[in-house]
Amino acid sequence: MNDEQKRQEIGQFLRSRRLRLTPQSAGLQHADFTRRRTKGLRREEVAALAGISLPWYTSLEQGRDINVSDEVLDSLARVLRLNGDERKHLYLLARPPRTASNQDSDQPIVSDSLKYLLDQMPSCPAYISDSKMNVLAWNPLASSVFGSFGTADSRECNMIWRMYMLPSYRTMFIGWEDLAGSLLGHFRAMYTRHIEDPWYTEFIEEMSEGSAEFAARWGNYEVGCISQLPRVIVHPRAGLLNLSTHLFPVHDSSCQFLNVFTPDLQDGSVERLATLAEESKSKQTVTI
Repeated sequence: MNDEQKRQEIGQFLRSRRLRLTPQSAGLQHADFTRRRTKGLRREEVAALAGISLPWYTSLEQGRDINVSDEVLDSLARVLRLNGDERKHLYLLARPPRTASNQDSDQPIVSDSLKYLLDQMPSCPAYISDSKMNVLAWNPLASSVFGSFGTADSRECNMIWRMYMLPSYRTMFIGWEDLAGSLLGHFRAMYTRHIEDPWYTEFIEEMSEGSAEFAARWGNYEVGCISQLPRVIVHPRAGLLNLSTHLFPVHDSSCQFLNVFTPDLQDGSVERLATLAEESKSKQTVTI
């Protein structure tokens, strides 16, 4: 992604946050509502509240090449009522990493130590994912719970693709809408951190063409640093599984995450998950 595309991304984010605010929520109790053709704050209102000029803010939202100070970013975050994740996202857009991700094709995908770790968790579904939310390795129980992850050349190994393109996931996950939005917010944060990687642009275009719901949610610009919502599943063989989500970043240069799902200790999920674990004992840890 070139510099112009980065600036366009900042403009899209600011515009989405400006339009979700009402004058009342921004403290403009005496604003004129009769002449408004669109919802949300006007550009001049954001500029006035942030203490910057209208032409300057307009240029920023239109993706023009201008420098932004930390003070201005702080003011915009305050005026637009950004939460912690959104504030980090704004700073990442304005101050993108100077070095691109070094996760190249010739780099070992998953280390032997991580594969060994997956082997040591036969009672909890677990997998390793990357910054693109591709599942790179998993234990047998993860496959039993979430279904086959496909092969290296298949979109089935991508969690965003699975959430929006697999009809079975919509019925399997209780609270699918909240989970799908949370995962997409996490994906957007990863996209911001690796904004130079053309893989994201291609994938987003593909998903937008294949799923109207993905396209609408992507346009709404959901942002979240880490998705840790529980997975509440109606499993076709085990029944109800209430799983807590634990996401651990791997502290090396691989941009990988260990995802572990633990069952609720009170509602019978432990026993039901153990049933699936018995089925998967004979299987070996699968890697791509």
